[in-house]
Amino acid sequence: MKLYTTLTSPYGRKCQMVAHVAGVADKVVVTPADYHDPNYAQVNPLSKVPALERDDGTVLIDSPVICAYIARQGNEAAVYPENEEARWQALCLEALADGITDAGVAVFLERKRREEHQSKGWIEAQTAKIHSALDAVEKVAAEFGGSTSIGVLAVAAGISWMEFRSVIDGIRGGRPYLSAWLDQIAAEPWMVETAPPEDA
Repeated sequence: MKLYTTLTSPYGRKCQMVAHVAGVADKVVVTPADYHDPNYAQVNPLSKVPALERDDGTVLIDSPVICAYIARQGNEAAVYPENEEARWQALCLEALADGITDAGVAVFLERKRREEHQSKGWIEAQTAKIHSALDAVEKVAAEFGGSTSIGVLAVAAGISWMEFRSVIDGIRGGRPYLSAWLDQIAAEPWMVETAPPEDA
């Protein structure tokens, strides 16, 4: 399998985390992609990362789909709980975490525009969404423990990216359970081995 992504994509990192947790990282070839290159549209018509080229040459897009496929190739239960209710909760947490990441990307890109073209209101609205969602994560973070469910991995990928890019201030402020968990998982192989280069 060939995973097309960028060195810093939080969505691509989530897919890599799943590969490590499911025990199939050796079967996933991480391939740097330039989504600005028109030729990349032949891989993903949306020109977005990540995209997964399977061994038969067919391509899957969108990180939730890719994660589900990668997990199925290995220890799926380590990523997607077998208990039905736990599975729904994990998928819901993934959606919440991806939403946090989406809002973070929106802020990051807006701040890359020339200052006079930036929308302060847009940045404030997205930042408010992030903080509201982080508060929701804080309420359940004490239950994360050593879980490697898809929701937990999505939270780790998204927040790690926002801290890496310094997207907003106060991510850990007033969120002791989330902060403690982030410190707890920092040395986990699925965090260390998927981390972007410091100079990326």
